[in-house]
Amino acid sequence: MKAGHEERYRWYLSKPGKNLLAAIHQQNQPAQLSPTCINPAEKKSSLSASATKMPQSDGNVLQFENGYVVETVVEGNEIGVIPYRVRVFAEDGELFAVDETNSNIVRITPPLSQYSRGRLVAGSFQGYTDHVDVKPSDARFNHPKGITMDDKGNVYVANTQNLAIRKIGDAGVTTTAGGKSNVAGYRDGPSEDAKFLNDFDVVYVRPTCSLLVIDRGNAALRQIILDQDDCDYQSSSISSTDILTVVGAVLVGYATCIHPT
Repeated sequence: MKAGHEERYRWYLSKPGKNLLAAIHQQNQPAQLSPTCINPAEKKSSLSASATKMPQSDGNVLQFENGYVVETVVEGNEIGVIPYRVRVFAEDGELFAVDETNSNIVRITPPLSQYSRGRLVAGSFQGYTDHVDVKPSDARFNHPKGITMDDKGNVYVANTQNLAIRKIGDAGVTTTAGGKSNVAGYRDGPSEDAKFLNDFDVVYVRPTCSLLVIDRGNAALRQIILDQDDCDYQSSSISSTDILTVVGAVLVGYATCIHPT
C-alpha cells in the first residue's frame, strides 16, 4: 500500500465506526461537478484560438493565418543572382534586384518561374568590385544594398561600401553624391563633398522630386533634390511630412500606413 493511502486509512481507523463508514462512503462517491454556463461563442473562440496559437518553448506565442503557401519562384543560385534587395518599378511588374554579393544590378522579367533569368543592368556577373563610372556593362560597384527609380527610369543605387549614391541613366553610370574621399562620415553640402556611413538606403519621393537617403549609421534622413526633368508630377494628397513620417518609421523598425484624403 502506498504511503498516501496508508495515511488516509490510518485517519479512518482513528475515528468511531460511524465516522469510518461515512468517510469510506464519501471516498467512494464519484466527483461532483458544479454546473457551469458556457457561452457558445466563447467556446468556439476558445477552440479556434487553440487551433491557431502555438506556444513555443522560448516563451513566444505564434498565431498563424490559414491558407497561405510559400513557394520558391526564382532560385538565385541557379541563375547566378543573389538578390539582397528587390524593387518592382514597371507597371508590368519587372523586378530590379541588387546583388550585394556579386556587386551588380540585374532585372528579372515576370512571370517569375524556374525559367526566369537575370539580365545585367550594370556591374559584372564576375563579382568585380570598384568605383568606376562608365557605361553600365563596364561600371563597377562595391557591395551595393539599396535601389530606387525616378519617374524617368533613372535607377539610383545605395552603393554602401563606396559610400556613394550612384545613378544609372542615359549617360551611363555616374555618381550623384558622396564617394569622393571614400571616408565614412557625416557631412551635408555639395553632393561631391557629402559623406555617409556605410549603412544606408535610398528612396525616391515623387511629391518633393527628391531622393531621401536613410542614413542608418548616422540616424538621419538626408535629402537630395533631383532635376525637375526627372520627376513626373501627378496630383497627390500625400504631403512631404507624411513621407518623412514613413521613412522615419523605418529607422525605428515600425511601419506607418498613409491613407490619402
